[in-house]
Amino acid sequence: MRLTRTFGTLVRSSTIGCSKLPLLVGSALLLLGCATGGTSAGALNAQEAPAPHLRAPVAPSQQEPARHVERMPDPATDQSVSLGGILAFADEHSPVLAVARSTRSRAEAARVAASLLLPSNPEITIAAGPRMGPAGRGVDVDVSLMQQVQIAGERGRRVDVAKRLKDVTDADIEQMRWAVHCDVHAGFHRALVEQERVRLAERVVTFQQEVLRVVERQIAAGETAPLTLRLAQAEVAQAEQVLVGARQAFLAARLRLALLAGWPFATPPSPTGKFDNPREPPPLSDLSTVARKSLPSLRAGAARIQEAKARIELANREAWPRPSVGVQYKREGNPGAEGVYDILMGVLSMPIPSTNLNQGERARAQADLTVAQTELSATRGLLDGQIAEARSEVVAASARTKAYGNEILPRFEENLTLLRRSFELGEIDILALSTGRERFLRIQSDALLAVQDYFTALAGLERVVGIDLWTDDHDDKSP
Repeated sequence: MRLTRTFGTLVRSSTIGCSKLPLLVGSALLLLGCATGGTSAGALNAQEAPAPHLRAPVAPSQQEPARHVERMPDPATDQSVSLGGILAFADEHSPVLAVARSTRSRAEAARVAASLLLPSNPEITIAAGPRMGPAGRGVDVDVSLMQQVQIAGERGRRVDVAKRLKDVTDADIEQMRWAVHCDVHAGFHRALVEQERVRLAERVVTFQQEVLRVVERQIAAGETAPLTLRLAQAEVAQAEQVLVGARQAFLAARLRLALLAGWPFATPPSPTGKFDNPREPPPLSDLSTVARKSLPSLRAGAARIQEAKARIELANREAWPRPSVGVQYKREGNPGAEGVYDILMGVLSMPIPSTNLNQGERARAQADLTVAQTELSATRGLLDGQIAEARSEVVAASARTKAYGNEILPRFEENLTLLRRSFELGEIDILALSTGRERFLRIQSDALLAVQDYFTALAGLERVVGIDLWTDDHDDKSP
């Protein structure tokens, strides 16, 4: 072995006396230190997959335009952000992702630990004492330098375990990236709906103020009772209160979006764009096929199985005995006429594998493999059911949204105009006007709730599929 050859070179140079003992020990320790020096921890240059919001859509039959790369929004100058912009920002600045990415340091630490060439530091033993006999006294000195070595390839297995741990870490980070992507996706739509509620509340306030002016003109002309003015003023106050609540809900949605994306809370992002038209999701079979290829949790589960297998192999190799090799120098202080004896010997120490065969680590590694395989099997077994449930919610929400979108949302302004004209012409009184406005407003709110439910269900389906179904940028040119 290299260690033995090194010591041999040292001892062949000259006869070793007591004065040369420090030089021998220092040289041997220096050589062993060079042999066992650890690899410095380099930069964590992890190659992540493309950002989730830049992935291709799942339905190849529906040719979508290629998604352009969004410019990273700047919170200092950009308060209004698009869906692609906030997704890109979240992928870089999300606090949850920052914590997840920091776990790469543990994988790097495992790599550094696995790169050591020797399992332990060399051990030096020094013994000295007098030799007493009939001819007189002498001094004996005994110096041993031992190094434990590995003979079963444990270092290679540790390096493999470190690589598998890095794969698991990267898979967990990708799984967290996808979760953040889906949360931000849903949060953006929620904020977009709350923004629409604010616009709706503002329009109702404007409508009630218009009605109040009509009532004031009618009272001035003596065409209605003064009580009508009180009712009109009360309706204006109530509409303003609703507007305050809508603005607060919109601000809360923006703050939640900022929390998810890592955006500064002092200037929470404001969503831009319009709602995309609802679509029918792809067939269940297509979604299941894509999910089994793209779902980050499945890749993470497969990575855990490979890591567990690597740990089993390492535990089996570590059950082998680890011999220690070294050199022993003895100086015998012979009080006789022959003088001092210098003795140099090579030493091999071998533990006897009898009771401790690393049974605990081997059993734990096998248990980890069983758990990882069971978890992945359960995830795959439940996947089709989860996709089917999420898809059914998207289908139902899409049907609701289409019904409201085609019949209710575009006609709200028209309905308010008809109400005001009927009131001006005296066809309805202010109580009927209030009842009609409240009815139309409730239907409009239900329509917005259906839109929110659709995009929430869509984000839920994308979460269990593992990929964006459509490239919904919500810009003004969207169909």
